[in-house]
Amino acid sequence: MYVALNISSHNIKILTMKGRRVVTWASADLPEGLVRDGLVIQPQAAGEAISLLFKSTGIQKNNVIVSIAGLSFTYRFISLPRMKPRLLDEAILRAAKKEISLPLDELYVSWQPMQTKGDEQEFFVIGVPRNLIDATVQTLKIAGIELYLMDVRPLALARAAHRSNAIVVNIEPDCFDIVFITHGLPSVIHTINPRGEGATLEDNIHRLADELTKTAAFYQSNHPDINIDGNLPLLLTGEMAADTATSQMLQSEIEYQIEPLIPPIDFPEKLPITEYTTSIGLATKRTTLKSPDKGSNSRFFDINVNILDGKFRKPKAKPVAMKYLVMTVLLVAVIACLFPLYQASSQTAGENSMLGAELENIQRETNLAALINEETMLTEEIISETLLAAKSLETANNFILGIRGDFNTRLQ
Repeated sequence: MYVALNISSHNIKILTMKGRRVVTWASADLPEGLVRDGLVIQPQAAGEAISLLFKSTGIQKNNVIVSIAGLSFTYRFISLPRMKPRLLDEAILRAAKKEISLPLDELYVSWQPMQTKGDEQEFFVIGVPRNLIDATVQTLKIAGIELYLMDVRPLALARAAHRSNAIVVNIEPDCFDIVFITHGLPSVIHTINPRGEGATLEDNIHRLADELTKTAAFYQSNHPDINIDGNLPLLLTGEMAADTATSQMLQSEIEYQIEPLIPPIDFPEKLPITEYTTSIGLATKRTTLKSPDKGSNSRFFDINVNILDGKFRKPKAKPVAMKYLVMTVLLVAVIACLFPLYQASSQTAGENSMLGAELENIQRETNLAALINEETMLTEEIISETLLAAKSLETANNFILGIRGDFNTRLQ
């Protein structure tokens, strides 16, 4: 069983499905100011409101698939040459950086492989502002929900329609979703915000019709081989679509024939299908549906990307080139061979240092001995001179004494 959680600025809706059958559904109003333009402004209050709704209905918080109204996003269909799977992530991100004008470090980027054309592989790449997803994840964490998958509403609506060729329009009080499905592929997905306070229903319907005309003209100019004309049905859904006056007003502004969007599933008659179409598209994200179109050309290619992949994807380690691996092995081998020489050199250097220290000690002792010897010789020389002087004095003294003796003799 899968649980769809659809968050808007004014309410939250949950719906459960088992296989292709709707089991339960419920909704609760949100106070104004908690959510605006795809951003949960007050995660704590919004998370508590979501938790209370799950608790009151008894629905388990497992296998939850979530979407939020007015979520801004940018997307591209990118073709790349076929390559090894381990090289895809980096190649897709490089291509997305060239194609998407917004900085990728501000987006969570996710992708899904599409059809193969010869030697090329096409990918659907979508980027969502990080702050919007981070706020939603924080809100669900507060609500006690282990997030399972997250989708953008236009893709959920395309899945619920499950047509080969159609325009899907979802009219809600806080946003309008537009999807062009051509040849079974949701080729244009778009979300616009209605005019603010003071705008009437007529003003917003006129804006929606003008946006449809511009989108069709732009797509036709880029795909002249695909004919978008009044024969293409417009499948109308959303809370405001239940009002007959709304559909009549829109029909008067456009050439496409308006039809109700009825998903190819089993659901109780009392289910307000226009209010829960997005929820059904979310809940069938892991369910194969049968196309309501008839004929051999009936087909639908579901773009079933999880926009949380960009947040939780772990960067893959880059493979080491063989030449670098060989160089590393050779370097290790050279180091292993030179290590004994290094050890011997270190040992010799140590011994040389010891010998040098001993030599310095010997040299110091030698210098000291030489100094002592020099001082000794100087002392001996002084002593010799002193002795010689003493001897000279003694000789002189003896001479004087001898003269004195002779003088005494003469006196006598």
